[in-house]
Amino acid sequence: MLATTLATTFVPGTNLKGDVVGANWSFLLPGRELERTVCTGLPPSATLATLASISREVIVVCASARQIQKVSTTGHEHGLKNLHPSVVNDRLGLQLPDDSADLVVITGGSRGWQFARDRAMVATVRRVLKPEGLIYFEFGWPVGWLLGARALNSFHEEFAPIQLFWLSPLRGETHTAVPLDDRQTISYFVDHGLASQSINLRPLQSAGRLLGRHRQMRQQPPGERLARAPGTRRHPARQVLRSVTRIASTGLFSALERAERTLTRVQPFNRLTRRTGVLVGGVEIDGPPHYLRAIAREADINIDDHRWGLSAPSEFSSRKLLFFLFGPASESPEYIVKLTRDPVLNPRLENEYQALALLQARGVGDSETLPQPLFLGYHSNLAIVGETAITGTPFRQRTQATADCPYAHAAIDWLIELGATTVDGIGATPKQVVETLRVLFDRFVQIYQLAPAHSDFLAEQITAIGRTPKAFPLVFQHGDPGTWNVLVTRSGRVAFLDWEAAEPQGMPLWDLFYFLRSYSIGTGRARGIRNRLEGFTQQFLAESPLSSLVVDSVARYLKRTGLPTELVEPLFYTCWMHRALKEATRLAPTTLEYGHYVSLLRLCIDQRSSPTLCHLFSLQQSVELEQPSSRISAHVTVSE
Repeated sequence: MLATTLATTFVPGTNLKGDVVGANWSFLLPGRELERTVCTGLPPSATLATLASISREVIVVCASARQIQKVSTTGHEHGLKNLHPSVVNDRLGLQLPDDSADLVVITGGSRGWQFARDRAMVATVRRVLKPEGLIYFEFGWPVGWLLGARALNSFHEEFAPIQLFWLSPLRGETHTAVPLDDRQTISYFVDHGLASQSINLRPLQSAGRLLGRHRQMRQQPPGERLARAPGTRRHPARQVLRSVTRIASTGLFSALERAERTLTRVQPFNRLTRRTGVLVGGVEIDGPPHYLRAIAREADINIDDHRWGLSAPSEFSSRKLLFFLFGPASESPEYIVKLTRDPVLNPRLENEYQALALLQARGVGDSETLPQPLFLGYHSNLAIVGETAITGTPFRQRTQATADCPYAHAAIDWLIELGATTVDGIGATPKQVVETLRVLFDRFVQIYQLAPAHSDFLAEQITAIGRTPKAFPLVFQHGDPGTWNVLVTRSGRVAFLDWEAAEPQGMPLWDLFYFLRSYSIGTGRARGIRNRLEGFTQQFLAESPLSSLVVDSVARYLKRTGLPTELVEPLFYTCWMHRALKEATRLAPTTLEYGHYVSLLRLCIDQRSSPTLCHLFSLQQSVELEQPSSRISAHVTVSE
């Protein structure tokens, strides 16, 4: 049981926001297994680290001793022994053999248009580049577009073919890439929020909140950092000021976002918001990169004629890169291909493929509500998984953020049905469950500091499971069923995505508790409650229409699965212990005690006499169990 969790090492600070792998554009190459890469100019250190991971040797042509020192420092920090600086007067290293470089990257102070004017440099590149070798560079607006266009003419004379990519945002690491002449796919990416906006005002929106939160953390001890009591309010003047600031910044951001989307579609103004990636040389490519085609072909799937676009979110290194593959005449993607950025993350994608294959074999879900697994392969030591694409709208855009929202009810029904369909009534003995949870508890207390009363309470909850007289039922657990992982399909059904944290022998109720937590926080935000713990307190713990839905949902879960009512309380508290363990990797060691889930756990322990928890922990076991259906539909009819 909980095999995925037990196999994970939870090290604080190993998945921090913004600390991501670089050179996402390298996934556009025909293949990412290179002998020698040459960089003119100095790329960012994250880019160098990626190039070193896919090349046997990386040579960086430097213009100064300072650049040489930076390359050496990058190599030392990342442990890269194949990264070698070279001085610029070596003309790309005249000692390099002819036809020895697979890739030349033009970056830093040596832009494509500058490079094209240096005939000696061009001649040297031609000499050292393999016949099938590639050159990559970028140019942007507005001067860059003019000079870059001129450079393309020069490259046409010296090298061929040339591939152009529409990239976003305008600066920094590439987040999205689509062939420049594929206006249909570019429009899809823009319309569905897959293209990163070049002007980001979100930091302004949250600056006041962060300052206030920092001040609060300094004033309150970790053990007392709880949500504001439901009756208390901020100072009226400060509350009004924050509201006005939030509305103004949100309005400005929305206006700029709409303007950028419009400019992206209208020619010739779209050149103002265009960042172009240029891949020169090699062989003519019309379709997805060759390494993706080869892996799909091994599974008897032909994607050669599919249009494509790359989405590479950059908040966390654990986020997957996604290739959206469209049929030749399709407006919506037919397949989604997921890739890891680091081999250490391969088990997560492998787990998703295996979980989807197991659900498919059991007849759970269908192609409208559950991604169907297509292939699992590897390239450059990275796992690559192909799945069918689910067409729909993000749950957060469709929900009414109320207790009677039909989409929320459909999602709850889906999770209850998943538990009922996959429940194994004799899955484990209570002793085995206690032993597993104690392993997690030991890891938890090594990472977090709990007050003795909180630690003793949590330990007692785990012990209480061992007093259950019957076998402990296990279920197939999604593992991360937050509202952000839910789509509403065109017919009004719900689909759960991203199964990489799935547990084939998982804990009952954990999925349901987690979804209800995320929905209660979203419901609070729709009412102006920005603090997540405060939203959870008012919507989930206190008397509210949503808290009644929580109690009703858990009661139906017990009836459908046969879960003993005495297990509700220990499963509720251990759920947040489990989530806090997973969150630890996204927290710096200095901020561990202020993590959301450990704070939520403290809050729930201190407010265990709240109305909702009293109702939950006193539910009566149903004497008659419903028979689970063989397929999950969770269909709702909604009047638009």
